[in-house]
Amino acid sequence: MIELTAAGFIYESAFEDHGETESVSELHLTVGAGECVVLCGRSGCGKSTVLRMINGLAPQFYPGMLAGMVQVSGKPVNSFLPEEKTRLAGSVFQDPRSQFFMSLVRDELAFSGENLGLAPDEIRSRVQAAADRMRIAHLLDRPLDQLSSGQKQKVAIAAATILSPKLLILDEPSANLDEKATSELVQTLLQLKRSGTALILSEHRLHAFLEVADRYVLIEQGTIARTWNKDEFAALRYEDVKPYGLRHPDMELAGINHPSAHASSPQGWEGRALTFAYRSASQGIRGIDMTLKPGSVTALTGDNGVGKTTLCKVLCGLLRQQGGEVYYAGKKRSAAGRRSLSYLVMQDADYQLYADSVGNELVLGRRLDDALRLRAYEAMDAFGLRALRDRHPASLSGGEKQRVTIAAAYCSDAELIVLDEPTSGLDGDGVLNVAAWARKLAQAGKTVVIITHDRILTKLACDHVLELKIEPEGMSKLE
Repeated sequence: MIELTAAGFIYESAFEDHGETESVSELHLTVGAGECVVLCGRSGCGKSTVLRMINGLAPQFYPGMLAGMVQVSGKPVNSFLPEEKTRLAGSVFQDPRSQFFMSLVRDELAFSGENLGLAPDEIRSRVQAAADRMRIAHLLDRPLDQLSSGQKQKVAIAAATILSPKLLILDEPSANLDEKATSELVQTLLQLKRSGTALILSEHRLHAFLEVADRYVLIEQGTIARTWNKDEFAALRYEDVKPYGLRHPDMELAGINHPSAHASSPQGWEGRALTFAYRSASQGIRGIDMTLKPGSVTALTGDNGVGKTTLCKVLCGLLRQQGGEVYYAGKKRSAAGRRSLSYLVMQDADYQLYADSVGNELVLGRRLDDALRLRAYEAMDAFGLRALRDRHPASLSGGEKQRVTIAAAYCSDAELIVLDEPTSGLDGDGVLNVAAWARKLAQAGKTVVIITHDRILTKLACDHVLELKIEPEGMSKLE
């Protein structure tokens, strides 16, 4: 189904960035019908570029120079007409928002079928089947912009499978999914694989896909460095994969300095009976009581769409609560007051990247003095951004963008720092860096909240775990 022979791609921007891109070269790879290949490697190593070559986006959408041969179903990928490619292959991008065309979930799922002129009854049947397969039938009439990132990811996967493609290309499909949703995704991929669909995906949460994977292909510096079959990969220890920057379940045993907040710590953040409900949907949070101590790191967990980000936006003053109060240091704080004391690192990194270079992004909006300059360099070293200092943030990979936003939070003076799924696009080294940085902030007296589905990060970094659960009527409370 897929054949790469001496294939390579270099982005047009590489000529301006002195080669500091995730360009790839001399790739030799085949993927047969009903086979699943998982691309792995450090953030920015070239995994997404390989997928863009296979679905034709590089160079048709991403300007650059393509070398060698890239064939899909026996034909050069750039020889397909749009309708042929739509029928043959489905793609799920690293950022699901970038592939949506419609405003409602139902319309988004129907979009490709309508473009191909399928009969209305067939489209309705396919939409319902895809929604049931991804457990999103209850979202069909919801606006896409009201969904959580995990829910959007489910919609993107459902839309990509609506035409039963012979090839499915997925870039970080589990990045925003909780454990239950990831398990459901694997079962969906197994069904597609048994029907003969070829699967190629880029991932960091590698062991979750052992049930469906046939091979794991390691990309290093734009070339294929190693290949393991599923049994070989399952037998690898953390010590075996650590040199490659890969995640491993035993990472949670890595040593991170993990002191708890002292009982004598000053009063921190307190939420009392916090309530917020969205008018357009019977969802939100209700009656939330919580206490967050300075010097502590708290994991906020729960299923996709349960309201974790909503609760943290209320704490940070980005949403004004409809009931209850928020206190800091024993004083009631207004929404505006909370905004000046907090920093939210959003799940979608593109929303908060504004400057023309990574270095300028870290100090944006603040007076640059020697102390801030030193802190910016410390942040770049902590997150491996020195080599990217002069790069435009828009030219970075998803994992690299994530690192930039976290480094910017490091450089801020906020008392409350919220990280929304900070490891969703990061490799194993990135997870360790986030955990160590969160602990460093806590030791400096900051209050850190991490919205996460990442069990490894929770074990490494967090003192406490709070879980949001949805009630039958749609509102969520803390367990």
